[in-house]
Amino acid sequence: GHSTAARTSVQQMFSRLCVVSRAWQESVSLKELQRRGVCLLKLQAASQRTGLYGRLLVTFQPRKHDSDAELPYNSFGPGDIVGLYDSAGEGDPLSSGIVTRVTSKAVTVAFEESRDGLLSLHREGSYRLLQLANDVTYNRLKKALNALKQYHGGPASDLIDVLFFSSDPSAFSETKPLKLYNDTLDASQREAVSFSLVQRELAIIHGPPGTGKTTTLVEIILQAIQQGLKVLCCAPSNVAVDNLVERLAGHKARVLRLGHPARLLQPIQHHSLDAVLARSDSAEIVADIRKDIDQALVRVPVPHVWLRKQDTL
Repeated sequence: GHSTAARTSVQQMFSRLCVVSRAWQESVSLKELQRRGVCLLKLQAASQRTGLYGRLLVTFQPRKHDSDAELPYNSFGPGDIVGLYDSAGEGDPLSSGIVTRVTSKAVTVAFEESRDGLLSLHREGSYRLLQLANDVTYNRLKKALNALKQYHGGPASDLIDVLFFSSDPSAFSETKPLKLYNDTLDASQREAVSFSLVQRELAIIHGPPGTGKTTTLVEIILQAIQQGLKVLCCAPSNVAVDNLVERLAGHKARVLRLGHPARLLQPIQHHSLDAVLARSDSAEIVADIRKDIDQALVRVPVPHVWLRKQDTL
């Protein structure tokens, strides 16, 4: 029907955009990619250590005799996904990682594993970093659109029909008086909280910047938790999610932040899944193993940087 046709149209448009994005990058020379700020050429692995809950952190600098050499203009920033390539090689990257820090002279990348599970970086070798499209996000979105296209019947049917304009939103008939966590909410915010909590499928809160939408959202989440519900919060940026985590943590709510630690603000990293696992009973054993790995790397006679799969720990 109309809902299925809408889902198919969205899926086709998204796929075309992703193909165009990939084709543009593949058709441009490396020097031009560097000029546009999405590629860094002729780098060397200046240092390495383990960090961010077991990942290998490698710092790259320009491969020049002058230690004060600066990186060319680039758009690299913390949280970006990058591919690591041998300067002389073609084809697939040696590995991919997440940028954790960028200065005028160096860029640090967190690696988890390479294509074949073992990454060897010669300190005198020459490498390049290239910003990559987020294939994880792309694949998840594509999988979700395929699932929506195939979905017929089930607990999410009503929500899907509302999202694709096949039916109108509905609300619960009975409501209970609310005891607000934040007594400073104005009348419009209180109305938004009450409205959202009685909607069965969807509620939209709209307002200009600075009108207290995030404050209202925090109250809605706290009220939902009070009702015994589990809440999944999503936002278009990591900073927006981190802002919610900070607000909710201030109310002593149990919060678990999903996402790569390199993309999280420092004050809320202890709410990340990696941090929670690091505080588990086996964390001390893992920490000792990582310490041994760091010490072994320092004693390696050949100047290599090794990266092994995490499941070998």
